[in-house]
Amino acid sequence: MTVPVFLAALAFAWPLLGAVVVMTAPTMRSREVAVWMATIGCVLALAVFLFPATGAVAAGWDDDPVQRAGRVMLAFGLLLTVLESRDMADRFLRGLPHVSTALAGLACVTPDPVVGLGILEASLAYGVFVFGRPAGQARAGWALVRTGSVGLFLVLAGLLLPSASPSAGLMMACGIVMLAGLTPFGQPWREENDTFLFLPFAGAALLLSMRLRPHGGEAFDTALVAAGLASVWLTACAGRSDGGLRLFRTFPSALALIAVGARADVAALLFLCGWCLAGGSRSGRSWAARALACFPPGAPFVGCLLLLSVMSDWSWMFTVLTVAGILCAVVRAVPAGGFGQDIWPRDVAGRVACSVLVVTGFLVPLAMMLGAF
Repeated sequence: MTVPVFLAALAFAWPLLGAVVVMTAPTMRSREVAVWMATIGCVLALAVFLFPATGAVAAGWDDDPVQRAGRVMLAFGLLLTVLESRDMADRFLRGLPHVSTALAGLACVTPDPVVGLGILEASLAYGVFVFGRPAGQARAGWALVRTGSVGLFLVLAGLLLPSASPSAGLMMACGIVMLAGLTPFGQPWREENDTFLFLPFAGAALLLSMRLRPHGGEAFDTALVAAGLASVWLTACAGRSDGGLRLFRTFPSALALIAVGARADVAALLFLCGWCLAGGSRSGRSWAARALACFPPGAPFVGCLLLLSVMSDWSWMFTVLTVAGILCAVVRAVPAGGFGQDIWPRDVAGRVACSVLVVTGFLVPLAMMLGAF
């Protein structure tokens, strides 16, 4: 076994090891242990990206730099989640983000996407088990597994149809949209703890969608762009209402699906960075709202530039609709008093997120110029 292969295997297994350590640690020290385990996981994910496994052993799971960089984003999303979390007495709940991140990473590296979908279903089932354990939560757990399972079965049904057929592309796109949690098509989140499961789950769905394109064909691409545009325009129409803020937190997921449909994978990666670090329940914070609104110099801003440059060659009509939708959504989602005066967050989690967003926004275009993507 070569060193890159060993690093890759360790990086995939590390979050599961972290879950075991965090669940067995004393409650008062669980958060500190979780931060250390997540930090080491980020280092391992970066090492796998910089020193990938090569040759036949990596075929189908580690030969795409966008997929490797996406797993780095998932690792940093886990770090930010544990930095924001508090000490919790429920050991299953405090280990859930590690387990869901580990299963999301494994789902992205399986040579067969069908196996990856099965791993996502296992992640969903474990999350429902954790959320449904308290008395009276069985109905909420059933709602979670119902929506996620419908999305998975739609994708699987599309994979059984002839390759590149319109029916296969449409069914697969509908399933991916539901798995990504794209509002209003996906599962509405009720509590902040839901992000422990859905941040890596939706991120893995976005990464898997890139690998499903050969089977889905043009109908798959067009349906993803249409669904993303519909979500963007719904956000623009909702404006500053409570519903608009709920829609706005999935804004990077909508843009990422548009990028996947337009075959702008690097732009989708930058939106994935915004989703992992600023999406979900963080959208109400000033620094996260600026990132989600694609303000410079964060990664989503650079992703917008890359997306529009690619879409202009793909379809001018969709390009105009995308530009208008983004502008309307951003203008109407910005609070009446602006984003506030705090340009630099005061909390550690916010500073880590902003630093990664800015660094990613600068390094990814540089890596493109150097031929890394």
